[in-house]
Amino acid sequence: MVSPVIVAVALIAWAFSVHLPLVYTVLGLGWLLPTLELIGYRSGRRVYVDVAHGLSSYLIAVYAIGGVFGTIVTVFLAGLLPVFTNIAGVLLWPVWGVAIVFGVAIALPFIGFYNRTFGRVSPMRHIAIGYGMAIALTVIPAMFRLVFAYINYPVGTSITPSSTSNTGFTLSVNVMEALGNPTYPPLLLATIFGAIAMTGVLVSSIHGWRYASSRSEYHEVGHRVGNMVGLIFGVLYSIFAFWYLYTVYQYSPTMAWSIFGYPPSYLPSAFYSVYKPTFTLSWMLYMNIALGLIILALLLISLKVVSRPVEALKLVLTPLLMDSAELMNGLAHMPYAVVPPVSAAEALIKTYGLDFTLNVAKWLTVSQLLTPEINALLNVVSVEPGLLVGSLVFFAFFNVLLLYVIYAALSWRRTTTAMGV
Repeated sequence: MVSPVIVAVALIAWAFSVHLPLVYTVLGLGWLLPTLELIGYRSGRRVYVDVAHGLSSYLIAVYAIGGVFGTIVTVFLAGLLPVFTNIAGVLLWPVWGVAIVFGVAIALPFIGFYNRTFGRVSPMRHIAIGYGMAIALTVIPAMFRLVFAYINYPVGTSITPSSTSNTGFTLSVNVMEALGNPTYPPLLLATIFGAIAMTGVLVSSIHGWRYASSRSEYHEVGHRVGNMVGLIFGVLYSIFAFWYLYTVYQYSPTMAWSIFGYPPSYLPSAFYSVYKPTFTLSWMLYMNIALGLIILALLLISLKVVSRPVEALKLVLTPLLMDSAELMNGLAHMPYAVVPPVSAAEALIKTYGLDFTLNVAKWLTVSQLLTPEINALLNVVSVEPGLLVGSLVFFAFFNVLLLYVIYAALSWRRTTTAMGV
């Protein structure tokens, strides 16, 4: 039977790989659409507003399905990593709470209101609604990226021995101190600029594909604007992604070792066995750089020539790059769910001794947080392994069904000729 740790990682990675491109697209469109409107009204070219209106209908369907997969990720975490989910929930509940409130109670109504008020309120008021929507959408990744930054480098965390805890210690975190995490600013900015860049490339690909057979101004504008957005924000994404990798190297030894293929220079050799990663992912780093250069070349070609093969490659390779970068970032933590800082390990050894420190490190690993003895779900799967296979098959079918729904939503055409389609 496949290791339950591998199954848990695979399922969560799979759900993330579907969830993230969808929510990235929503975030990118959130900023792109009101900007297109503003350009259209300021320049007097209605076609920019028409492109924004046409793209806005995608938001609700894509956001809803992206939210479904976000819920799936949460269910996987709760079912397959219960201790980690409990720790993360207790320590960072204000962060989760803000993200959930904005995701369900604020951003979703904003999206519907923005879509329904096209042509029903004044242009500037509608643009203001659009930017309000964009800000609300941005708060969600701003919160979740703080969780990722905490996993990289748990700033503001206190660890004390406890005789009543089944782990032998208790954790507490100061959220305000956690906001000072050095890996957080570049990760958040790379996320925002990457989402806008990916969305621009996808918009240019779809409009470019249609423009190749229908030389309309509507598709020409969508293709050209998408290319420029993808190019400009792609460069910004690259800058902040490299800054993020630099901070990861400085503060997260297991991740640095995994991503770059060798231990960071500051890591004492005595700690090698503690911080050695499960996976060596330097090949993914080089692949991502290569994909980025290929997409850059395709964008430059697309600025000059409209070619369906070029647009198809852009459409496929851009989400592939985003997924690959996210998976690399997620898998690089292994074997840890939360990577303990070297300074914290040294301080714990000095204060509480080596045995206590090793126990803390053990409980921060994914395998320990997945221990069958404390996880009823894994006990059931170990007795009835067929349930696991059946679940994987059902999840695959569910993915295919939702991808068809997305295709149907994006292929739906407006009957109004003003949209130019």
